[in-house]
Amino acid sequence: MPLSFRMIMDFKETLRDEKSQDFKDLSDKVSRDLYKVYIVLYPVGFVRVLVIRFRPGSVIPEVDLEFKSNSPTPSNPDIVRTLYTALTGSGNVGDLVLDKTSIKSDTADVNTLPPLSIVTEFLLIDGFTPGLSSSISAESIQLNDKINNWLKPILETYYGQTMVNSAFANFSNSDNWIQTKVEYQFSTPIIVNPSKIIDGILASTSPVRYVRYTLKVNENQAQFQMFPFSLRILNKDFSDGLSNRGSTEFKELSTQVTTSIKKLFGNEKGFLEIYVTKLTKGSVVASTEVTFSPGSTSPSRVSQILLNGIPSLETEGLKIDPTSINPPVPSTPRPFPGFAVAIIVLCGLAILIIPILIIVALKTGLFKKLAQAFSLRSPNYYDF
Repeated sequence: MPLSFRMIMDFKETLRDEKSQDFKDLSDKVSRDLYKVYIVLYPVGFVRVLVIRFRPGSVIPEVDLEFKSNSPTPSNPDIVRTLYTALTGSGNVGDLVLDKTSIKSDTADVNTLPPLSIVTEFLLIDGFTPGLSSSISAESIQLNDKINNWLKPILETYYGQTMVNSAFANFSNSDNWIQTKVEYQFSTPIIVNPSKIIDGILASTSPVRYVRYTLKVNENQAQFQMFPFSLRILNKDFSDGLSNRGSTEFKELSTQVTTSIKKLFGNEKGFLEIYVTKLTKGSVVASTEVTFSPGSTSPSRVSQILLNGIPSLETEGLKIDPTSINPPVPSTPRPFPGFAVAIIVLCGLAILIIPILIIVALKTGLFKKLAQAFSLRSPNYYDF
């Protein structure tokens, strides 16, 4: 991706020569400081900074930002915004002093940037209803207002009062839960790391019940440690209503499961939430996701807490089959058999010894004697 900007410094003619020491020194400095800027926002796909040339006026570097071919590449406006945002009040990036208004990537520059889009997606736990398919229904408008009143102030803490127009959420049916997608647009030259926006949303009080690990901002996923369990509830009978995530039966049993299990993890460091994503036959199997802060626990620890809590869950009206709690045991590689080692060693020795035997046989005439010994001629024929 192309990038150019004006640095406040005197131009030297030696900067036209890429083999000169002045070119190499300034090129290294520009590459190093820009790399620190772009690797923060694009840690997966960004590769390196390549300085193509320097032009006078004061000094204008023309650089190429290289990204992996198999990863999302930022747009030209995002390239401009990223550098603009990184500049301090004095216009510095590392040791470089830049003119903010000079930043350009292809046809995108600071003064002609299109609105910045912030697309937020998540799954609402409430059951999907047909009225949400229409953006003009009272049900859809009411839910949209709730979401906007929640998200808009959070985004404005980062982008200020620069929203271009009113956003309207799009709702769709995701297995009888509500898949929600809402796009906001801001007239701004800055860009904020999506992970910061995600943290801000997660830390806020939501007026709607949503699955926190499904939260995405501009395709950046919220990070959680998730532990799936298929808990078999022995004292519950399956009914057709339990297969519908929007039904009263599903809501009542899933609430009972989540409320009871939360009590087991209440004092556990890093515990965040538990979700029942599906209820199936046998007696009733609750597919659950136990979520923790990244790196805060382990599968064995979560399993042990659930196993230890079986008596408590039974007092809550849930008789859990303990065999359904154990997580899959990771497969261990089979040890290399001893007999195979012996065979390999013998083969290796044979490879070393056979050439020696052949040489000895040739020098002593052993092959000739053996040929004579196995021939069909009379023994009187040979002169030993």
